[in-house]
Amino acid sequence: MTQNTMSYDDDAQHWHNLIPCADFATPAIHATSLFWQIESGHPFFTLKPGNAGSGLFIENMAHDIVTLKNQLWGGRLFLKPDTEYRIQLKYQSPVPLILGLYPQGHGQELGQPVAFWRLPATQETQTWSESLQLAAEKTGQALHVRLLIPETNGEQLKLESIDLQAVTPESLPEVTVGLVTFNRKPYIRQLLNQIKTLAYPAQQLHVVVVDNASTDGSSEMLATEFPWVQVIRNEENRGGSGGFNTFFKHVLAQENPTPYAWLIDDDAQINPYTLQYLIRTLQDTPEAAVAGSVMMDLDNPTIAYEAGGSLFRDSFGWQANILHRELHELTHIRERYRESGYAGAYSLVFRHEALQQTGIWHNYFLHVDDSEWGHRIQRCTGKKVVIAYDSLIWHALQGASKPFTTLRYYETRNFLNYFSRYSDTAVVRRVLLQCIRFGLRQLVIKRRDLCDFHLHGIEDFFQGTYGRQDNLKRSAISADSVAAIIEQWQSRNNSAPKRIYLVREINDYANDGKDYEREIVNQLRQLAPHAHLIDVAFHPGHDMTALGDQFLQLTYKRSALGRLLQQVRSIFIHPQGIVILPFWNESMLANNMASLTAVFENGTYSLYWSERIGFLKSLWQIATRSINWLRRVKKRDYNPAAADEI
Repeated sequence: MTQNTMSYDDDAQHWHNLIPCADFATPAIHATSLFWQIESGHPFFTLKPGNAGSGLFIENMAHDIVTLKNQLWGGRLFLKPDTEYRIQLKYQSPVPLILGLYPQGHGQELGQPVAFWRLPATQETQTWSESLQLAAEKTGQALHVRLLIPETNGEQLKLESIDLQAVTPESLPEVTVGLVTFNRKPYIRQLLNQIKTLAYPAQQLHVVVVDNASTDGSSEMLATEFPWVQVIRNEENRGGSGGFNTFFKHVLAQENPTPYAWLIDDDAQINPYTLQYLIRTLQDTPEAAVAGSVMMDLDNPTIAYEAGGSLFRDSFGWQANILHRELHELTHIRERYRESGYAGAYSLVFRHEALQQTGIWHNYFLHVDDSEWGHRIQRCTGKKVVIAYDSLIWHALQGASKPFTTLRYYETRNFLNYFSRYSDTAVVRRVLLQCIRFGLRQLVIKRRDLCDFHLHGIEDFFQGTYGRQDNLKRSAISADSVAAIIEQWQSRNNSAPKRIYLVREINDYANDGKDYEREIVNQLRQLAPHAHLIDVAFHPGHDMTALGDQFLQLTYKRSALGRLLQQVRSIFIHPQGIVILPFWNESMLANNMASLTAVFENGTYSLYWSERIGFLKSLWQIATRSINWLRRVKKRDYNPAAADEI
C-alpha cells in the first residue's frame, strides 16, 4: 500500500520494548496510578521524578520492602514459550535490588515469580541485563514486573529505564489508521501528535483522516502540520457512519491493502501502546476478526467506563461489559481479552478480510453503527469480536459537557432499524413501545423538544429516512446565565419570582471542581432578593451545606398507586416559581415543582414553562400516532434495507 509515511525516527519509538512507560515518566505514582504503582505496608518512603521526566528517585526509610510494579491492565506482559527475551534495567542504587516477573494476582494473591534476579548495588548509573526464556507452562498468563526495594540507608536510588524485548523482535504488520473529523481541529491535532508517539514502527502506519466538510481550518492544518497524513474530504458532514464508510471504501479500493485497519475517534486520547496491544491480541487470536480497546473516563483517568458490550436481544439498549469501575477494582480479571457483542468505534482494529466479507456500515449517521457492525461481522465471518483489556483510550463521557439531546433521534431510529433486521415483529413492537415510552418520559417532565426527537426518530424509521437529519432543532428557551432566567420570568409575569427551588445535584453533574450551586444562589440573592430560596434533594448527604432559606427533601409515596397519583398531581398542580436542576435529573417530582423549569446543561440553561393544555394535546397526538405505528409493525410496513449504504 503506497501512502505517505511519518517523518520521524522509528528507532526512537522503542516499539520492540514490551513494557509501557519504560522511562517511569508518569505524572504521579501511587497505589492505584496508571502504568506504574507503588506497593508498601508503610508510609516511610519518597518518590520524586527526575528533571524533564528523566527517571525516578526512590528512598525507602523503613526495614520493610517497598515494591514498584507496573499496572495490572494497560501494562501486562504476554510472553511466548520457548522465545528468548532480554530484560534490562538502567539504574543506580546504594543497596541490592530484586527484580521479578510475576503472574497476575488479585489482592494479596501474588504467587511465585516465573523469573527473578538479584541486582547488585552500584554507585554509578549502570545498565544491568539478563536473558530469559520461559517454558510453555509458565506462559499463557498475564505477567507483570515487580522491583523490590529494601531500606536504602538514607540514600536515594535512581531508576532511568526498563526494557523487556524479544532477542529477535517479532515484526508488526502494516496498519491503516482511519479517523473522521468535523470541526474539531484541536482534538485531531492532539490525537495525531499522540499517534506520532506510538510504540509501533512508523513505516508500518498509514494514517487517513476523513474530513466531514469542516469549516474550522482542519484541512489546512492537516496539510501544514501533518503532511504524512492522507486527507479525504467529504463534500458534506456525513457523521461518524458516513465518514467511516468513506474510509472503508478507500481501504477496499486499495490494490495492496494492509492486513489490519484501526478506527479511532478524533477526540480520543491514547497511550503509546494502545495500538500494539490490539494488534498483538489479533495476531495471537486467529479466531477473532475485531479487537477493541477499553474506554477510560477522560476526567477520571483511572476509571474504566466501557469495554465494548452487547445489544439486548429483545429490547432497546445494551449491556456494557464494564461500567464505571476503577482499574484497581478489576485486577481479578486475568484474561488477555474477553468476547463481546461489539467493540466501540472509539478504538477498534479489524482484519481486512472481515471488511470484505461483512461490508461497510449502514447509513445511520451516528449511534448504533458500530454495534450493528459488530453483530454483522460475527454472523458473516463466524469469527469473534474481542476487547483487549490492556489497550486503553481516554474519552470524554456523555454528561455535563455532552448532554444527550439530538442524539435521541438517531438512537431511536437506528435501534428500530437494527431490530427490524434481526428480530421478528414481536420484538420490533416491544422496542417501538419502549421508544414511545422514552418520548413520553420527556414530555411529562416538560422537555417537549427531547420528546419530539424520539417521535421524529420513530417516524423516520417507518418512512425509511436515514443519514443526517437537518431539522433537529431545540425548542427550549436558551438562557446563558441566571440573570437570563430571571429576565425570562419577569417578561412573562411582570414581577419578580417569589419562590425558587435549587435541586442540589448540579455540582455532581458538572463534576469539574466548581461550586456552581453556591454561585447560582449568590446570583439569585442579588437578582431576586425577595425570593424564598429552597434547597431540594432526594438523598441529602450529611456534609451538605445549606445555601437556601429552607430545605426540602423529596420522597415518593411507597405504594405504586400513591406514586402514580403523586406524579400525575405534580404535572397539573404546582406553585408559581422557578426550579433549577441538572440535565440528568428526570424525576417527575423535581421537574414539575414549579411553573418554570431551568435545566442546567454544559454551563447554560434550557427553560421550559408548564403548559397543561399543550401537554394534553401532545398526549393525544402521541396516542393516535402510536396506534398507527403499531398497525404498521403488525403489517411489517417498514423497510430495513432503506438504511443500507451504497
